[in-house]
Amino acid sequence: MKDTDKDFLEETFRKEVLKSMDDKLSEKEKKELMEEANVSLKFLDKINEVELPKDNYVIFTDGKEQLIYENGEFYVVSSTSTLKQKKKKTKKEATDMYLDYFIKYQLNPILDSRKAKQRTIEEKAKNKANKTKQIQKVAEDKKIKKEKVIEKEDLTR
Repeated sequence: MKDTDKDFLEETFRKEVLKSMDDKLSEKEKKELMEEANVSLKFLDKINEVELPKDNYVIFTDGKEQLIYENGEFYVVSSTSTLKQKKKKTKKEATDMYLDYFIKYQLNPILDSRKAKQRTIEEKAKNKANKTKQIQKVAEDKKIKKEKVIEKEDLTR
């Protein structure tokens, strides 16, 4: 992969991470996310280092299609119909397809789980705040009732 392609992908990924980050994140959390993104992008360098085996194999299956490696070439075939012909793909196209697959089925679930975890934390904090308000309200109601009882006792004397 060319350095310009890698830089473009890295910058695009960085922009997406920054766009998805909320201003509520601390600098430490932002730094951790950026480090994680950089580690995730380092696999792009590894792609060029991988020697392709001579054997035929399925790279991935995504829904109704499979990306396969066969006799030194990449093909997309239907995983649901044997009547459809296989379509030849270049190494770059196959790499792009795999990156899309990796982002969709590996990275996005990680980001979604983080968002869900953050929502759970926020809901717990909100519930705790609501319980605190309810306790305060009950305490105020009891105080008001006591004051009314005291006032009634004073009036009856």
